[in-house]
Amino acid sequence: MARVLLAFEPPDGGVAVNVAQLALGLGALGWEPEVAGPPDAIPYPELERRGIPIHRLPLGRGYGRPDADASALARLTALLLGHDFDLIHCHASKVGAIGRVAALATGTPSVYSPHCFPFAGELHGIWRVAAKLIERALGRLPGEILCVCESERQLAMRERIAPAKRLHVVHNGCEPCPEGVAPEPSLAALAARGPLVGAVAALRNQKRLDVLIDATPMILARVPDAGVAIVGNGPLHEQLRARAARIGLDAEPRFALLPFTPPAARALAALDLFVLPSGWEAFPIGVLEALACGVPQVVSDVGGSSEAVTPQTGMLVAPEDPLALAEAIVAMLGDAPRREAAAAASRKRHAERFGVTRMIAQTAAVYEAVVTPGRSPV
Repeated sequence: MARVLLAFEPPDGGVAVNVAQLALGLGALGWEPEVAGPPDAIPYPELERRGIPIHRLPLGRGYGRPDADASALARLTALLLGHDFDLIHCHASKVGAIGRVAALATGTPSVYSPHCFPFAGELHGIWRVAAKLIERALGRLPGEILCVCESERQLAMRERIAPAKRLHVVHNGCEPCPEGVAPEPSLAALAARGPLVGAVAALRNQKRLDVLIDATPMILARVPDAGVAIVGNGPLHEQLRARAARIGLDAEPRFALLPFTPPAARALAALDLFVLPSGWEAFPIGVLEALACGVPQVVSDVGGSSEAVTPQTGMLVAPEDPLALAEAIVAMLGDAPRREAAAAASRKRHAERFGVTRMIAQTAAVYEAVVTPGRSPV
């Protein structure tokens, strides 16, 4: 059985979900996975329960701790040297850099999944230029780059990150929505008042949940029986709560900012409309979960979102525009037959294109091509 090390840094969000899916599914396809990541991460309890070895490294967000990053590089290099891995799959930009250097030093074949290149996000000015130059330099190292959507691949080609023949696309996936899942009680109570709009996302700058907060008064004025909820955990919790309070939403019974408790299906089961007003993305897992659960979507037209959301399943809107977001939400709330058709189309689209079994099989095909000379991914 071939052995793969799945290395990652973000402890939560779509990257952690993708790593967990691979770790739990690759065994059926002839790969023996192990995981290397930050000291704590959301998937660890389930991975430990399922017997997946976990190697905890001093990995954290940002680049303000070069000593910790150097230690992570040394420990990852030692891990590759001491465990005879056939392949390392690096997830997200920091581990993409550390892992590919370790792979070069040890002669280990590598695959890198950016999950959104750092220069595609909130970096500006010299930092964005530096991020592009670093990605271009690392792209010259041996190894393949596995993009989570076609938009990410096109961006990599435009920015000359790597030759087109080394850029592969495997769309993210997720499990089907569990049947009969009970809605989260606080959301169910809010939904009992009328149609419920909700974002289920990490509370970070990328998701631009401030835009949804700013749009909420317009939504509630136009659809008085509607409710709006933001469900998530993250560093912006207090900042978002304060923003909502400044415009009077702290006293608004039709608005809620609630913590997230997995699975996402518990939150989605209460929603009539899923909203994701991101400022940038690669291919967000939240949209796929909404598709799987048959919840129509209103989503910012960024990254690969248009590869998931179609006019049949929902609406795409310009990012960072509260008015445009509110108008799209009001339009969907005012058209119950459209939402009903979109719910059915969403479940169908997920089943046809974004199942997790497909994602794991296509990823394994890339692995096989990397470790088997002369073989091409299928």
